[in-house]
Amino acid sequence: MYTVNVFTAKLSLPWVQRLEKMKPTFCEFHYYAYTDFEELFILLEQHLLTGDGALFSGQIPYFFAQAHFQKAAVPMLYFDISERDFYRALTELFYEKKIAMNRIAIDFCYEENGYLGIHEWSKGKKPYLFSQTMNEFASTDIIDKAADWHIQLHIENKVDLSFTRIAEMRERLAKHNIPFIVLHPSPYAMQLTLDNLVNQLQLTQNKVVVVHVGIPIDKSNIDELEYRQIALYKAILDFKQLYTNPFIVHREVSYIEVITTYKYFLTTTNNYTHCQLVDFLDDKLPFPVKIGWGVGNTLFESQAFAKNAAALCSSKETQGYIIENGQEIGPLLYGTLLQFDDEKQQHLKKLSATNDIPLLQLQKIEAMLEKLSTTIVSGELLSTHLGVTVRSANRILKHLHEKKLADELPSITSTTRGRPKKYYEIKLY
Repeated sequence: MYTVNVFTAKLSLPWVQRLEKMKPTFCEFHYYAYTDFEELFILLEQHLLTGDGALFSGQIPYFFAQAHFQKAAVPMLYFDISERDFYRALTELFYEKKIAMNRIAIDFCYEENGYLGIHEWSKGKKPYLFSQTMNEFASTDIIDKAADWHIQLHIENKVDLSFTRIAEMRERLAKHNIPFIVLHPSPYAMQLTLDNLVNQLQLTQNKVVVVHVGIPIDKSNIDELEYRQIALYKAILDFKQLYTNPFIVHREVSYIEVITTYKYFLTTTNNYTHCQLVDFLDDKLPFPVKIGWGVGNTLFESQAFAKNAAALCSSKETQGYIIENGQEIGPLLYGTLLQFDDEKQQHLKKLSATNDIPLLQLQKIEAMLEKLSTTIVSGELLSTHLGVTVRSANRILKHLHEKKLADELPSITSTTRGRPKKYYEIKLY
């Protein structure tokens, strides 16, 4: 049984609920209606990730969800006007009202839907179109922008009729006595969208995910390796039983491979943000392990991704990494929630390009600072979290200092022999 959450403007709820007449027996729908963006955000925060997929009444709530929940791993689609819907409405209009095409304003024709074919036959008598791209619908002031556009065209006597599919436009245009038609997706168009979502849900369900759990140890130390392998195997079986995960566990000499479903991958990694397996193994094992998640289109590809993801982890503490279709996500650390801040990631990418520092290295450092709640680190501390030698960690800190991304602090004197320990304050922002 698939659970599909449906997010809709309250004014669109009556036609959206036509879904009940077409829903498959293996789907259940939960409807969430909003009146403004603040309410929509709360509903999305509470319910978006609780279902297997999500449907939206139109582009506006869909783009809002895409902008504010960028790493939501559930399939999301929105209902749109089909060419069939559009031309049926136009044909009736031309016959009954005798309105010319170039006297119409339309706010739902753009490049992404092929302008609904309007340019192919309107020849010289083109309607007024609100935007060339649907990206305009990603802005939070889209309703005001579209309303002002319609109203201005009528004030300038450029159009006689407005075509809209924005539910909130009805009240805005009626207030100015502007003739308008609100067009909704037909049951036929809704069925196409629903079928598309179901196909995506089935593909997602059939995805195979591989976990590569590596044991960082000298393979020549047979006794210690055997002990760690047995301890790790038992801990993974305990995890499987505790969380009732459908894990298929396969043992190798220096690692354990686990095969699971995409659905349980999302649950175990809290939608890419926090790995239950990292926390569990860190608590249960007296030695660190490397946990690599691989998500690909085939079992072989997922295995390769998982192995590469494990290689990204530090050997000095239990960490996790995800590689999905070539994209690296991590590190997943004990007791730490991985934040997906697009603005922050863009900033790190810029620092990487400007200062010739690997992006992954900056991401690891940023995650470490987040976990430790401090910006002051030493070479020893950095080496532990990045999985490199102390010498390499000191080189990294020196490079950050040279690029003005870290300040060297006064050396701390020690009662023990040797060089005084150097500390740096990292300044990525």
